[in-house]
Amino acid sequence: MKIAILADIHANAEALEAVLTAAEKAGAEGVVVLGDVVGYGADPAACIRRLREAHVTCVLGNHDEALVDCRLARSLNSLARDAIIRSRDMIAEDDLDYLRSFAYRHVAYGGAFAHANPIKPEEWRHMLLFSDIDWCLSRQDWRVAFVGHTHYPGIYCAREEAQVAELTSTEVAIGRHRYLINPGSVGQPRDGDWRACYGVWDLNRQHYQLQRVEYPVQQTQQKIREAGWPYYLADRLSKGE
Repeated sequence: MKIAILADIHANAEALEAVLTAAEKAGAEGVVVLGDVVGYGADPAACIRRLREAHVTCVLGNHDEALVDCRLARSLNSLARDAIIRSRDMIAEDDLDYLRSFAYRHVAYGGAFAHANPIKPEEWRHMLLFSDIDWCLSRQDWRVAFVGHTHYPGIYCAREEAQVAELTSTEVAIGRHRYLINPGSVGQPRDGDWRACYGVWDLNRQHYQLQRVEYPVQQTQQKIREAGWPYYLADRLSKGE
């Protein structure tokens, strides 16, 4: 059985559709979304409804939480806060109910899925600094945990009696060690590669691989500009920043 793992869609409907199509072609039988369905992009309602239609499993992201309770938007940067406020007028109450149904963490298949720190997901702690990653892996009860939030793909491994290592490959055979894996961002990659990013976890082979998918980024950019949103939100998409 293969599970597609998506994170940080950020209301990018074109990227989401490209990834769901690619995941189906790759043989994925399930989809887990690591939060931040909304924010930054101009298609929050379309992305919410596409995920509802696909019957995926979603965990809560900080942008999702801020959309449900706009008072929490004050904790976001100015661009993110503005996008959440704009998005609030674009969605229906049943869309909000869908976001409200998300848990902070999902545990299945012997692994954990969270938007940020899987140990204390409600704190929205980025797993980006080595010290945070080391802290997390030293306390991780699961052999593998998947997180988003940073928009940077990565695979980290804690070997017995050895320091945590960041793997340089885009795939890994999940063995007896502990792993922390970030599948990158579907809708707003920030690692210099504009293509939508997601991962495939093959449960039978215990193998994970990062995938990249092209999508009509110019179409997404045009939507943002026509909506009157800050141009940087559109421009950054083709730069992977």
